[in-house]
Amino acid sequence: MDRARAALTAFRANPDTLDDLYRAICQDIVEHVGSSRASIWLFNGVKDAITSQCLFDSRDGTFSSGVTLSEDDFPQYFDAIKRDLKIVAPDAEHHPATSCFDEIYFTPLDIRSLLDFVILEGSSPIAVLCCEHCGVIKDWTEADVKYLHQMSAVLGMTFKVRAKAG
Repeated sequence: MDRARAALTAFRANPDTLDDLYRAICQDIVEHVGSSRASIWLFNGVKDAITSQCLFDSRDGTFSSGVTLSEDDFPQYFDAIKRDLKIVAPDAEHHPATSCFDEIYFTPLDIRSLLDFVILEGSSPIAVLCCEHCGVIKDWTEADVKYLHQMSAVLGMTFKVRAKAG
């Protein structure tokens, strides 16, 4: 979390460093929980789609962004994430909320496990913090879940700082 804390401090001083903060958060998550990938997704205004702002893939050290997932295409995921505010899916291919991603997303990327947390503004979802593991199923530990929850709180603070900055 040290990388994310340093980036958050820099962000408070200069809100133009948001991309650096996103990268630091994603890298810290991958390192701490031992997952393959971590990403930050923002909801659109009507809350029926999310778009990746930053995705870090530790398998090749790359960052990417710009993928959009819509509620029309993945209704069970959106229902679950909005209702439960988190998804813990060690076997993502067979989990009721995430099995909809299997052929389109999980299989091509070899994703086996998913851990997601929603970030709220008041009672409205504004973002999803996502952790994915590839190759083999990862049984998320309570420590993994707590860590991702902590990182979602850090990200939530970021959004508050950004809103105050205008």
